[in-house]
Amino acid sequence: MQRRHFLAASGAAVVAAGIPGRATETPMHTPTVTLSSGKVRGRIVDGVHRFLGIPYAEPPFGEHRFVAPVPRSRWDGVLDAAEYGAICPQTGGVPGGSEPDEGEDCLNLNVWTPDPGAKGLPVMVWVHGGGQVAGSGAAAYYDGTHFAKSGVVLITNNRRLGAEGYLYLAERFGEGVGPGNLGILDQIEVLRWVQENVERFGGDPGNVTLFGESGGGAATQAVVATTGSKGLVHRVIPQSGGHAAQRPDSASAIADVALRTLGLEGESLDALRAVPWQRLVEIYGVLDATEFGRPQTYLPVISEAMPMHPADAGHAGAGSDLDYLIGTCLDEARLFSAFGGDPADTPFHRRARRLLAVGNADWDAVVAAYRAARPELDAAGVELAIMGDMWFRAPSIRIADGHAGHDLGRTYMYLFTWESERLGATHAMDIAVFGNGLPFGPLAGDRSPDRVAEQMRASWVNFARSGDPSIPGFDWPQYDAEQRLTASLNDEFSLLRDPYRRQRAALGEVLTMNWGERGA
Repeated sequence: MQRRHFLAASGAAVVAAGIPGRATETPMHTPTVTLSSGKVRGRIVDGVHRFLGIPYAEPPFGEHRFVAPVPRSRWDGVLDAAEYGAICPQTGGVPGGSEPDEGEDCLNLNVWTPDPGAKGLPVMVWVHGGGQVAGSGAAAYYDGTHFAKSGVVLITNNRRLGAEGYLYLAERFGEGVGPGNLGILDQIEVLRWVQENVERFGGDPGNVTLFGESGGGAATQAVVATTGSKGLVHRVIPQSGGHAAQRPDSASAIADVALRTLGLEGESLDALRAVPWQRLVEIYGVLDATEFGRPQTYLPVISEAMPMHPADAGHAGAGSDLDYLIGTCLDEARLFSAFGGDPADTPFHRRARRLLAVGNADWDAVVAAYRAARPELDAAGVELAIMGDMWFRAPSIRIADGHAGHDLGRTYMYLFTWESERLGATHAMDIAVFGNGLPFGPLAGDRSPDRVAEQMRASWVNFARSGDPSIPGFDWPQYDAEQRLTASLNDEFSLLRDPYRRQRAALGEVLTMNWGERGA
């Protein structure tokens, strides 16, 4: 199995596996909405007003390539926002299904609202998955209709991916050029757009929840760790985030290989900007083979733009005033058993080994702890559980511990335990929260996720509205580093008390060390 394909699993690979049906009714035009950059008109579908493909920034090419996003200039007339806009270049495989083509004018967003004339609706901004190399806000699974029917203004968007978003060029071309987290700066630009415009859709700019899954969950936390995001978001929901970061030394080494492969050593920034984006996609395999990336080639870079490791942000006080709802799936890496291939030949296995090594944990002791905690797993299942937890669960717990150590914002934690028929509670299953079916199509089986999706969505909406994810029948307690109360998300929610205690006891310093300083 190629490295990039699983990294993109909750982006391109997810939507390619099976697309839920879209509405077939003849849509009506929405009223015209006047934004800071011009007028837009969308469509009313199934009682929901939706506006698709609204540009929020200039195309990130030409003079705008490899620099921070530039707000979209004003357009004349009325923009017909009936179709999704182009998606950003995909390094992790081209999406399947009915997603738009890749293109240069790709920094656009989509809005679903129950009523543009409403006032003070909670706003939820979704950050798509795909390992920072694939995915888009146009994926059918992210259709915001059900959230809008629950009284939310739901926004999805595209951001730069792969080399366009994360090639680190600052040491070569100077400050402000290729800072290594342009995809994260794009997401922050979306939040600025929300502050300026969301009232025109009935939303409250003072009540914005940023949430995302997998690479989107990681990007959500990276936004918190990045300067310039303060005040733009009020609550966050990082779902199954692989909260890793690149260092300037390894990021510079990757950039050097890229420039050498392109024949651009000693050339100017203009020469690099003239290279077609397809060529940068083509050389990904060369960059990935160097394994300078820790743990993968394209990640947000710890630098002036993002001065701390995302997993350390809460301990450093970043985002302490935000409300947090964070968690993972029970068997994140079980997907490997469906895709085949050798799990040891993946960045997930190498990530687990490295994280445990720098945390002074003993591999055999960790295996023994997992066997004791999860007796239903065989040897292969134990290894998959460790791999998935080191990539997703361990950093999520560290983030929760750090945030709960402050008393400004609330902290809630979950473990998604609902099992699909064939893949169990594997990575990306919590995308069901949108109410648009399960990812991976027939691979997942026929069991309906409707009940858990409804429960989750009600909880997510309550959290966005008030900062408390409790729902009728389940009073969700806050998380702290003593009791570690965690909600088990299934057809019926239940409460778990310190569900990771056996594994944590064997992890050495993994959950307490500074990940930035240890090179985690």
